Parts: sequence; structure tokens; C-alpha cells
Amino acid sequence: MRGRTGLYEARKGSSISTLNLEEQTAKKPLRVLMVTGIYPTEQKPHSGTFIKTQVVSLREAGIEVEVINPKPGPVLFRYISAIRQVFLKTLGGRFDVVHGHYGQWCLFARIQWTTPVVSSFLGSDLLMGGITSDERIAKKGIFIAHISRWLCSHVDAVTVKTEQMKKAAAGDNITVYSDGIDFDLFRPIPRADARVMLGWEQDRYYVLFGNNPQRPEKNYSLAKATIDRIQDRGISAELVVANGLPQTTLVQYINASNAVILSSIYEGSPNIVKEAMACNVPVVSTNVGDVSQLIGHTRGCSVCQHDPNALATALLYAFQHTEPTTGRSDIAHLEKSVIARRIISIYEDVMKKKGAKHVFKEESIDDKSP
Repeated sequence: MRGRTGLYEARKGSSISTLNLEEQTAKKPLRVLMVTGIYPTEQKPHSGTFIKTQVVSLREAGIEVEVINPKPGPVLFRYISAIRQVFLKTLGGRFDVVHGHYGQWCLFARIQWTTPVVSSFLGSDLLMGGITSDERIAKKGIFIAHISRWLCSHVDAVTVKTEQMKKAAAGDNITVYSDGIDFDLFRPIPRADARVMLGWEQDRYYVLFGNNPQRPEKNYSLAKATIDRIQDRGISAELVVANGLPQTTLVQYINASNAVILSSIYEGSPNIVKEAMACNVPVVSTNVGDVSQLIGHTRGCSVCQHDPNALATALLYAFQHTEPTTGRSDIAHLEKSVIARRIISIYEDVMKKKGAKHVFKEESIDDKSP
């Protein structure tokens, strides 16, 4: 009897241990492998900052995130490195989701078939490449666009920035959301204080161009022509280029400026617009991407045609708007923790389709006020 009882207790204990193990497994946080070709580094602190913001917000929400971003070097070497890392890191079910960002990097995430894939497209990767005089680069852009559109029906979920991109992607697994903004970093600073920090004149008009002027699609020449029109009207204004800056410096540039100009030929969901709005600084932009939805109800901000005279008139209106805009409250729905919850819901949907179970801690989904 004792032997049987002892055997029963052992089996009972084993059963309890198994149940405890299953409960512990169910409570493990979801593990995500990010794959991207752009991410902030010491040499390029401005590169892929929006992806880092997403990673930080997901980690703050209780998600385990590891990032694959191969070191700078020959393009082919970086591609091979990314593919190799994806294969090695997904062996044995270590991750629950692989999340790729931008065309070919989404493809590298999909090359493995053991782990569900979420693909995030950024703009030109779906909208047939960029505008360039280099035929080789143009052909590469079109090739990436074809890959991206093919991937839309061969991954578990797709995210895009605008409805225009959603139409280009096509499919029933597509979610539209804009990148989240770090409201703790991008916050209003008194203009006079920001100008003291940067050594700018207090009684001068400054307009910020927050993109790389060497990228044709950013249309720097239109921004410059706009400032020329303002100067022709006898108003002293200066176009300031903020390119390659760490975000801690960029926020000073934004707050020190009278307005931010976006003169692009096309965009997805431009972060410089949202960052300026989070600082309550006026934005004047061409009608690209989701800009009209972002600033359409914010006084001091304007959406214009690709015309220097129209942009100049809008900037003069922004100069007259001396009080802070309502941009920060107008984009409260884009605060990074809010967007993180949307991304987590996508992950959860993917996991449900795969039959996996994960329980997220309550604090990971608590509302966070901007």
C-alpha cells in the first residue's frame, strides 16, 4: 500500500509540476525579433530613430525585443549577415514573431518559415521606389516594390503608414498606423530658451528643413525657392537644414524655429511633421502621405500645392501664429505607448492564428497619458 501510495503521490506531484510549468510558459512575455537595415548608431544617431522608438515602447510594455541590424559594410555582406542571423535566432522556436521593417528586410524576415512574420512597409518600398536620376537605383526601387507587394500575401500580417500604401499592398491582413512619437523627448521648449541653447538670433525668422537635402524626393530646391519668395517680400528668413542630428539636438532645432517646412514630392507618414506637432510648432507642408490628416485641424499649420508662392504665403501665416499650436493634443493618439498597444494587438492576433498563448502583464497595457 505504501508503495502504491508513494507512486500515486509521485505521479500527482509530477502532474502538478507539469501544470505549473504550463502556467509559467503561458505567462512568458511575447518575444519579438526585429529585422531592419536602419537603426541609430554612434556614427548615425539619426538613422531609423522611429524604429528604436517602437522598440523602446514595446519593451516598456513588457515585450522582449531583440534587434538585427547588421554593422555598416558592403550591401551584400549586410544582407547575408541578416539572413544568417534570422535563421540562427529562430531555430528552436526562440522567438514568437519576426518583425521586418522595409522591403528587402521584410523578405529576410520571411526567408525562414518556422516563426510568424509581421512586415512593416515604410513608403517607397511599396510605392514603386524613389525619384532619382540614377537608372540603376531607380530599377532597384522598382524591384524592391515588387518584392514588397509579393510579401503582402506571404506574411502573417502587414503594417503600412497610409491608406494609399494599403491600396498598393492589397490584401486582408493589412493594418494602417503611423509611427509613435516619444512625447517625453519631443516636448515644447520656450522658443527664446531653445535659441539661446543653439546661439540663434532672437529676432529672426527661422524655417526648419528636417530632411536630407541630397534625397531628391525631399525636394530641397522647393524649400529653398520658398524662402527666396519670402525674402523677395522684404522679410528676413533663414532656411535651416537639420540632417544627421541626434534627436536630443533635433528637438532644440524644432523648438527654436518659427515653422517646419516639408516640401517632399511623396512621403509615407513623415516623422518630422509629428515631432514638430508634439512640440507645438507650426508645420507647412505639401500634400503628401498622411500630412493632411495630421495637421488638418491645427491652427498655424497649412497643407499646400507644390508651389513656392503658396508655401511662402503659408509660412507667413505661420509666422503670425505667435502662440503655441495645438499640435501636441491633436496627435495625442500617436504617443508611442498608444501605438505600442496597437502593435501588440497585431502580434496577439498573429499568435492566436498560430494557436499560441501568451499572457501579458496588466502593467504592459495600462493607459499612459502623453
